[in-house]
Amino acid sequence: MKEKQVVQEAFTEFSSHYEATVDSELNTFWGWSYQSFVDQLVNRTEILENQKILDIATGTLVIPRKILKKKIPGVHITGLDFTESMLRQGKKKISSSDFTSSISLTCADAMAIPFSRQTFDVVLMGLASHHMNIPLMLSEMKRVQKPGGLLSIIDVGTSPLWESPVVKFLMRVGAFIYFLIKENLTRARAEAGAVTNLRTPEGWQMELEAAGFQSIEIIKLSSKYRWIPEPLSIKCKNNQEE
Repeated sequence: MKEKQVVQEAFTEFSSHYEATVDSELNTFWGWSYQSFVDQLVNRTEILENQKILDIATGTLVIPRKILKKKIPGVHITGLDFTESMLRQGKKKISSSDFTSSISLTCADAMAIPFSRQTFDVVLMGLASHHMNIPLMLSEMKRVQKPGGLLSIIDVGTSPLWESPVVKFLMRVGAFIYFLIKENLTRARAEAGAVTNLRTPEGWQMELEAAGFQSIEIIKLSSKYRWIPEPLSIKCKNNQEE
């Protein structure tokens, strides 16, 4: 089974309990709640009136719901996810709210975003880049951003030690065993495969520069355990006309 299909199947299987599962996992690894993670991402992202926002790998719309609670006038959010069942769960959560007119949902691949060039002012992503081809993902993000647009990501980081082939192999094995016990075989395969996509801050810097982003800011956030690399907050600007 191809990696992308494995990831899609894994998220389909746990879409009904996604938020509770992520909350438990973030607490285990970083000492965070899922809500505190979302707060970090949203609070670190400058959002202005009347901006068009793209939330990639939007899942059950936790991030869009948090942004819209800030009541910034004229903001419209497009939530993109390639797992239909996640979007269905998210749609249920906004069906009785005042948010429906401010959110659009698109089922599509983040590495082939179905929007025209220079569509969005802000592109967001939380806890998803490790499941993607990062150079291709960044290329698509930049393509759909307006000049001067903001990219804001928080995700799992890694350390130079973890870049060792031996350590990376052991981490893949460890991730597989952990998620096989905690979830199921499909999730275990998806998370083990994601280990190879992790980047150090220096690795992210190189990837972002290669994609043409500027004003790059990469910050390590706090983690519960010293032996687990800190989550990374990544912000940069698309300052170039294409």
